[in-house]
Amino acid sequence: MRNKDTKIQYLVLLKRLYRESRNDSFTDLSFKESIEHFSKIVLLSKRERSFDLKDDKFCFLDTFEILDDIGLGCFKSARNEFRPNLLNRRTLSERRNPKEKVEGDIEKTHFVIKNDFETNETLLLLEYNHFGLTINNFINYLQNFSKKNDNKDGFSTRYKVIYSFIPKNNFLTELENFERAKIAEIYIDKQLLGNEALEFSQRIFEIKQDVKLVVKADTRSSITNFGVDLFNSFKGKKDKGINRIRIKGIDKNGNETFVDTSFMGKQDFVDTIRNNETGESESNDLLNKMKAILENF
Repeated sequence: MRNKDTKIQYLVLLKRLYRESRNDSFTDLSFKESIEHFSKIVLLSKRERSFDLKDDKFCFLDTFEILDDIGLGCFKSARNEFRPNLLNRRTLSERRNPKEKVEGDIEKTHFVIKNDFETNETLLLLEYNHFGLTINNFINYLQNFSKKNDNKDGFSTRYKVIYSFIPKNNFLTELENFERAKIAEIYIDKQLLGNEALEFSQRIFEIKQDVKLVVKADTRSSITNFGVDLFNSFKGKKDKGINRIRIKGIDKNGNETFVDTSFMGKQDFVDTIRNNETGESESNDLLNKMKAILENF
């Protein structure tokens, strides 16, 4: 056995856009039920949990278990209808590929998922594998089978599953790359409720440590400059009483995204044990290390 660096997709938030009827607006909800759905999917037969992807690829949820309230799973995917000759790296000689045309090389994609009950968010950490599942493949799979589960259980399926990336670069760089910053969430220490400006009752021991203040941009406006000033005021100044800042907006590709001072500077590679025979990461080792990362949030 030897080690290899396995790239990890930065944390994303799983959400559902839900509406009561076609005439209603969508409501943005954390997809806390996703762990329950994966638990149901893995009980199906392999054929039943198979899903077709683009370019003659297919996948299925191979394993899923819950440890310490965190879901640990692995997808297997492959590309069929492609059977070129094999080429020897040392001799450059070719030989006929023994596999059938409906077979493909297995690619594993590992993931861990948890519900953060403090923030009411669903966090996902996904292995980045060029030949495995993308985040969009993952979302399409989850939406397809979640709607099947909800339909079977008599629940509404008027929703679509979406996600938001948590960027890996520094806060200001990511913020300034926004096309538009829409919402700022400032988590302030509850002790500020009793200061001279607010004059709330001093009896605030029943309140959680952090109080969330929400600032929204006017229609079609952006609060990027406000966010920059806010971050500069927050950085390295604990006496300000600001514990955390999150700013939500739209990136230059039109996707929802956000920056959060709690998530900056996280590692994007995991040192895992490699199987000498297949070259794959050992699933148990990789999942346990991904789980450890998620436990720190």
